[in-house]
Amino acid sequence: MRWEILKLLRVQSPNYLSGEEMAARFQVSRTAVWKNVQALQAAGYRIEGSTRLGYRLLGSPDFLYPVEIVPGPATQIIAVSPQMIHHYPRVDSTNNILKELAGKGAPEGTVVVAEEQTGGRGRLGRGWDSPAGKGILLSILFRPPLAPSQTPLFTLLAAGAVAGVIKAHLPALKPGIKWPNDLLLGQRKVCGILTEMKAESDLLHYLITGIGLNVNCQEKDFPPELQQSATSLYLQNNKIAVSRQKLAAGILQEIDRLYRVFLDGGTDQIINTWKKYNITLGNRVAVRTLQGVFAGRAADLDSDGALLVEDKNGKNHRFLAGEVSLHP
Repeated sequence: MRWEILKLLRVQSPNYLSGEEMAARFQVSRTAVWKNVQALQAAGYRIEGSTRLGYRLLGSPDFLYPVEIVPGPATQIIAVSPQMIHHYPRVDSTNNILKELAGKGAPEGTVVVAEEQTGGRGRLGRGWDSPAGKGILLSILFRPPLAPSQTPLFTLLAAGAVAGVIKAHLPALKPGIKWPNDLLLGQRKVCGILTEMKAESDLLHYLITGIGLNVNCQEKDFPPELQQSATSLYLQNNKIAVSRQKLAAGILQEIDRLYRVFLDGGTDQIINTWKKYNITLGNRVAVRTLQGVFAGRAADLDSDGALLVEDKNGKNHRFLAGEVSLHP
């Protein structure tokens, strides 16, 4: 009921709405209304109460509550209702939480979002620092009817979606994607994406894409060893705070759209969206894999998202995974 009360207060804002009117609307007592208003206040909403006039909403926190970030009718698969979004103040890893939910039968499109992450992971097992209340930390559950070998495009899909949402909300910024999953602003990392799956040889049980985006982080929020290589939207946006709620809702909506394009066979559109923001192709690169380091020119992407790197003899070498260093 508290979220329905919040909706009413938003519609009425900046005017007051009487507790008696809300009690009649929900067929509850005024005490029940008062308790729900108290719950909203405890959640960070600034609600003013007057014995004579009722309640009015003065301000909302920038927390990633499900009711604040659900894209609503704009999505058909991902987070189509607030009940599909699981919000946590603090977790070790949103991917880990979602794995547990997936194992219990959570439906496709389930989302886990957190205000703070203590054990976030990047690629190759690296940590991902996430100061409380300053980033977007979310994971999305997919159950596509695909073989495991057909899933590498999911990381490109998520990277293209996040880059597009950043550009739509902050047109002055120029996000660039370093293959396959790092988003950079001004040559510094602003977002990382980690895709994990549970699969057998030819059977995909589920796939989880985790996104960590630095939104309102300041320089002091990064450890000393990352202050020269990491950044945030706040730092790149003339130190003006950015709404995490609007960005998170936009990301869920755009990933839902691109996922439906993908399921309809639009793999070319997924790759073209990624290429629109890529800063990898055409540059000399070094690709680090478990087998060693290979240097060459990043020539193109294959139809499944693999990176094609051209050696000095003009021969292309194909990489489905690896860490890329750019040498423009």
